[in-house]
Amino acid sequence: MRPVRVIIPQPPGGVLDTLIRSLAEPMRAQLGQPIIVDNRPGGNNAVGLEACALAPPDGYTLCAVSVEVMSIYPHVEPQLYARWASLQPVTLIARNAGVLLAHPSLPVDDLAGFVRWARGRRDLNYGSSGEGSVANLLYEWLKQREGLQIEHVPYRGIGEAFNELAAGRVQVSYIALGFALQHIQAGRVKPLAVLGAQRSPHLPNTPSLGELGYDFPYDGPWWGFAAPANTPLSIMERIAAATRASVQDAEYRSRFLDPQAYEGVGSTPAEFASIVEAERRRGVEIARAARPRRD
Repeated sequence: MRPVRVIIPQPPGGVLDTLIRSLAEPMRAQLGQPIIVDNRPGGNNAVGLEACALAPPDGYTLCAVSVEVMSIYPHVEPQLYARWASLQPVTLIARNAGVLLAHPSLPVDDLAGFVRWARGRRDLNYGSSGEGSVANLLYEWLKQREGLQIEHVPYRGIGEAFNELAAGRVQVSYIALGFALQHIQAGRVKPLAVLGAQRSPHLPNTPSLGELGYDFPYDGPWWGFAAPANTPLSIMERIAAATRASVQDAEYRSRFLDPQAYEGVGSTPAEFASIVEAERRRGVEIARAARPRRD
């Protein structure tokens, strides 16, 4: 049987790449078909996602998508989003918490301490995976709210931005908790706050944004599969069911999902489409919150 190609629109080694590669073997077992991972970075995700959108709608090409490219980019990068806007949501694979991070050399313990320390400084920067990414929007929003000056340093992917943070070449960044958790535990990076209203049980000593009085309209990342337009619903439902069975597999959960604080989902195509639509409405708030004020 022909393999299923999954296009990842980001470089190897990042959050999305790590998640999809971990899922390839469970998905192969469920579908009875090999899963081939095809990294196609470039153009702030556009190169890979456009290739997926233009592929034959036969179920043999999927792409891995994030909350950013499906619900935030339509508002902050509409011309870029138009290149993959025809993609159909197939299934939400997993969710995770998001965490703001600092290099351990910074003399701060949490986000409130960072804000106090950063006021008046002109030598700070933050890393992101590019314009329109959550890291970019989050820190631009924080800069406006607190009157900070922090230079944006975009990288080809969030994995690269994280490595630059761990090396001390940028001071702060943001990433999914699952990707950062082992590095936090090893002391390579320092958590400042988790997104949302509640603390994470995996970081019980790290405050949440809500706890600190911040109302950034975004609770954390998710990732899913999308397919070219006109892919038959029966094919998408089969892929969604295989994803659901994979993320519910006890061995896979204990090996990958649970240790890295992922919540496996495996929604139906209709459920995922509804999630994307709801998140897209919230994306308007995120874009507005991070937009520079003009007095």
